[in-house]
Amino acid sequence: MSQKRILIVDDDANLLEVLQLRFAKTDFDVIVASDGRTALQILRECEPLDLVLTDFMMPELNGIELTRAIKANSKLFDTPVVVMSNNADPEFRRRAIELGARAYFLKTEGARTIVEKTIHMIAGREPESSRGRTLPASTAQVQAMRQSLLSLLRLTGQTEGLPTEARNALMSAEKLVESLFASVLETET
Repeated sequence: MSQKRILIVDDDANLLEVLQLRFAKTDFDVIVASDGRTALQILRECEPLDLVLTDFMMPELNGIELTRAIKANSKLFDTPVVVMSNNADPEFRRRAIELGARAYFLKTEGARTIVEKTIHMIAGREPESSRGRTLPASTAQVQAMRQSLLSLLRLTGQTEGLPTEARNALMSAEKLVESLFASVLETET
């Protein structure tokens, strides 16, 4: 069996070190990043990884934005992503899973539990926290594309000096995107 490779992304240096040490005991090759932007650069430049374990709240690019970027990239799309956070809010969990995360782990469970669940996931056994909550790969990709397109339209709409006609066109495009993607997602479920 070849050595498994994972990327751990977290701005908490202490947790990053503890997770790295725990994974090292299991003979995993661990790459670390302290923010989502750095993680995305690493993912684009390295050989495919077995899993990305990312914090939810980080500077630069948070875990949800990182998940969305991974799932919107055809080269990275198949890389499993697990989001972890101290926030137990079901809405955070729902949003992460909806955008393509395989699971959502609570940091309050501790590093040992996070490592055990991650190892089980890589071995093909789903952890308790994600059973029955994952979306089909195509649905997750459509969700990620939808969110990326909406973000682009909204960001463009914030451009200073944009003529009223252009703003109106962007608002129309946003409504069109919502309705088109809604119909696509209905046919997939």
